[in-house]
Amino acid sequence: MTPFARVRRTLLAGASALSCHSNGAVPPAASDGASPPAPVRLELVTEKKLSKLLSGKIGKDYEASGVVVSGGSLYVAADDTTSIAVIDTALDRGALGPGTVTSSQYEAITATDDGRFYVMIETASETDLRGEVVELDASTAFVRSAFTDVTFREFNKGFEGLAWLRNGGDEYLLALCQNNDCKDDDTTPGKGRVKVLELAGGVWTTAVSLKLPNDVEFLDYSDLAIRANGDGSYTAAVVSHRSSALWIGTLTTSPWALAGPSKFYEFPPGDDGRVAYCSVEGVTFLGPDVLAFVSDKSDGTDECTKEEESIHIFKTPS
Repeated sequence: MTPFARVRRTLLAGASALSCHSNGAVPPAASDGASPPAPVRLELVTEKKLSKLLSGKIGKDYEASGVVVSGGSLYVAADDTTSIAVIDTALDRGALGPGTVTSSQYEAITATDDGRFYVMIETASETDLRGEVVELDASTAFVRSAFTDVTFREFNKGFEGLAWLRNGGDEYLLALCQNNDCKDDDTTPGKGRVKVLELAGGVWTTAVSLKLPNDVEFLDYSDLAIRANGDGSYTAAVVSHRSSALWIGTLTTSPWALAGPSKFYEFPPGDDGRVAYCSVEGVTFLGPDVLAFVSDKSDGTDECTKEEESIHIFKTPS
């Protein structure tokens, strides 16, 4: 059993105690043949409840589902409103963009290099199980939407993460499936999938399906972020809600692949030693060693409630 598999079992046990058709070919995951390292604990820089940053602008809840940095600000999507929150990186001020309080099912947000945004609706409706992409302008106002060519098995068990990049002059979206092998909650861990989507004929069409390395044995996948390395490759981060953990590896585009060497990180536990960050849903890079995360509404247990519906900034230990 790999070091992370042992930790994964521990996290699952803690979560239990807290009550807490794919398209395109799947290339084999790259591997250096080495055993994955044991996870390292992330170091908290600062965090704040979203309700304090957006006081008077929203109701009691702000069920954050995705975050991206753009133009020096953090943009946060939530699945209970179509309004995108704009928050400064010091976590001092927040404002809401255009939209309404409604069940938006916005599960992820990403930014382009020309000031636009995309958000992901994991499944369009209970009767239409296709993923759907919404384009927003620089003010985060709605522009248009388009379906993906990926259909899932269950409502609200679809795409959960999103990252944008431009490659060879073309625009792509990396869409992360919530469940292993893009299937259901019971699918064997170690089968994380990312669909590389390109817009063709008004549909976000799968160009290739990427496989996370086998040692990423997360129970589910909440969001992904990428950061350009300057040599054509990207540092990639994938966070898990149910495993309360983070993977960092490498994305290449020629060929398309997600690879190691894998680095695993865990969130700090609560005062009682159990999982505290139970509902982390979004991640974005603020720098090579600093990342921002957002949390959704938790199951209501004490430790989880302290960290729910919040924005968090962590650093990876050197």
